[in-house]
Amino acid sequence: MNAQVSGGSTSRRAILLRILGLVIATTAIVICVRTLVLEWPAVSTALYGAEPGWIVVGFACAAVGMWFLALLWQQTLRVFDTPVGLLTATAWFFAGELGKYLPGGIWPVVGRGELARRGGVDRSIGYSTTLLSTGLMCIGGAIACALFLPFAGAAGLATGWGLSVLLIIPVGLAVVHPAIFGPILSLVDRVSKGRIRLKAPRWGQMIGLICVSVPTWLLIGAATAMVTQGLGFEQQPGRIAFAAVCAWVVGLLAIPVPAGAGIRELVFVLLSGLAGGPAVAVAAVCRIMFVAIDAVGGTASLLWLRVTRKPTPAEIGAADNADT
Repeated sequence: MNAQVSGGSTSRRAILLRILGLVIATTAIVICVRTLVLEWPAVSTALYGAEPGWIVVGFACAAVGMWFLALLWQQTLRVFDTPVGLLTATAWFFAGELGKYLPGGIWPVVGRGELARRGGVDRSIGYSTTLLSTGLMCIGGAIACALFLPFAGAAGLATGWGLSVLLIIPVGLAVVHPAIFGPILSLVDRVSKGRIRLKAPRWGQMIGLICVSVPTWLLIGAATAMVTQGLGFEQQPGRIAFAAVCAWVVGLLAIPVPAGAGIRELVFVLLSGLAGGPAVAVAAVCRIMFVAIDAVGGTASLLWLRVTRKPTPAEIGAADNADT
């Protein structure tokens, strides 16, 4: 009876969390759309006169940046003694990323974790490394913001809440130290009743993983600056890049919101230094660009996994019985 009550309570919390995420996303999207509508005359002129060359190069940078996140996950698996080929890990990553557009925030973890499990990776490793790589991404994003900051500051970025993302760096580096990360993993072991039993890697290994994620953010920042240039809006590229990466990190931390919808755009509008309409236009074009990357990468990965999938022993046995 107690188990049923506990399960019902957990289910209600999950539903409330999803509703909260959708409310936040809807509010942010409404604000962005309203801004875009109010400034549509100037924005439509910019879109009509856009330079496609900048957009194409930005798309290429963004695609390579997303691939670095697949590399990060593959290297995280390796650090936890689960070597997986880079091509396979890349396919699992992009196929799993399709789940981030569903409400709830957990579906990329479920998708990637289950694909890894079907590929022979222990379920606890697949799920744990997916969550861990997301946390490492956020630390890497904060480091990229710090690298962009001198250029963003030169363009007049006001000190304030936007700089709070930099606090992730010392906190994150401390958390991944074995002295802290080890007890955290021990607690996870106890709470999961031994189903998730991981050993804390060396601090140098964790810092190395964080460094693998930094190129992603440098490329995403550069891609956003290129889109801004392609649309003909004037702003210092460093500030645009800082705002873009900061917006991504905040979007990742907004777990209940599907793919950070609306949150990324709103944060970018507030930090980019562009007028509201142009900022929303840049954010919208970038959102479409990343959705296209996820769609193409995810679809291609699913097809590749289907073509290269090896039959299970049960399927082989069923085929043999059918032949006889």
